[in-house]
Amino acid sequence: MTTKPALIRPFNGVLPPRDKAHLVATRSYLTYTDDELQDKLSRNPFSYMHVIHPHGVQSPHGADMAPVRRAFECFVDRGWLVRDTAPHFYLMQQESRHGVVTGIVALVDTGAAAKGQVKAHEATLAARETLFARYLEQVGLNAEPTLLAHDPLPELTEACARRMTGRPDLDFTTTDRVRHTLWKVPEADGDLAPLLSQIPALYIADGHHRVASSRQLSLAHPDHPGAQHFMALLVPGDQLVFRGYHRRLVNADGQWAWVDAVAAIEALPEVQCLNLDAPLPSGTVELQLRGAADHRLAVALEPGSLTLPEWLQDRVFAPIFGIHAPRTDRRLRCLTQAEHDRTPVPECELAFLLPPLDFRQMKSAADAGRHMPPKSTWIAPKLRSGLALYDFGPAV
Repeated sequence: MTTKPALIRPFNGVLPPRDKAHLVATRSYLTYTDDELQDKLSRNPFSYMHVIHPHGVQSPHGADMAPVRRAFECFVDRGWLVRDTAPHFYLMQQESRHGVVTGIVALVDTGAAAKGQVKAHEATLAARETLFARYLEQVGLNAEPTLLAHDPLPELTEACARRMTGRPDLDFTTTDRVRHTLWKVPEADGDLAPLLSQIPALYIADGHHRVASSRQLSLAHPDHPGAQHFMALLVPGDQLVFRGYHRRLVNADGQWAWVDAVAAIEALPEVQCLNLDAPLPSGTVELQLRGAADHRLAVALEPGSLTLPEWLQDRVFAPIFGIHAPRTDRRLRCLTQAEHDRTPVPECELAFLLPPLDFRQMKSAADAGRHMPPKSTWIAPKLRSGLALYDFGPAV
């Protein structure tokens, strides 16, 4: 009789030692400029960035990822990363200006996505999936967890809280004023696994391409036991931090008459124009226009129907502006709130300011099998590389 694989399981993690964790763990390389990366590489020999960029900032990986694997093994040999000798779950907490988020780092069955147990709310690009899968195939590492959310489970939250009363195994604050804390929970203690088994489904909050590429790797190498799982941070959905992702349309060649376009938006039956100080009508969500127009709109959306980013794409961008491929159309830009605040909206652009979504909306879209437009929401926590790693070994 074949045993059904567990959706969630502990693993032998690879972690930095207590005295070097703050030096090893690093933000995503995408958040650094080239100058900042070069400074980090030249001033901090312990940074995991030396594994990500083994030949320096200006040296792309190309087709050969072997140097990344060798750099990782060098960190292990030097004691800058240490393998646990027994399986653990890892409680990870981030405390920042956004609040406190606590989750469990564990392995997730890669086949669960195909079974509907790991649900996506965003589509992926095949080329990026293949690129990530090739990286996993050659390097054999998850250097940071994929962020997955689940329905809150009070018993699990209470069990984690009891574990966190003891001294953390890792505890440090980074220069961006985020405190990172981690507790190891040995599998042998046995109290988390039964509670985790009660979680019926997980929702991808951040890392759609990583999940898809892990699935691609497992299908290509079914006999590689380590490739049948990927590392994730499992967080109760009500702890996720959501921020709005705004849209800007660039009218570089004057193809759009803003007055006519805004009139077409306001003429939609579900749209109501509001004065700046008017209360938001019940059952509507607010959409603000800036730049070429300065309007405040209320959009009536049925509960459980399209989210505002979906509605904006389906009812406005595609039919009115002819934007059918939002991921690649250069006339459309997506900005976080911080990026929007740093960049004034010129009159040749039209900005759409969207309120943040929430876990309920994200879950509803995923349960319905809908894929929201790219960058529909900004979600925290943002996870560091090199703080907890899953070494499953190269497949080639």
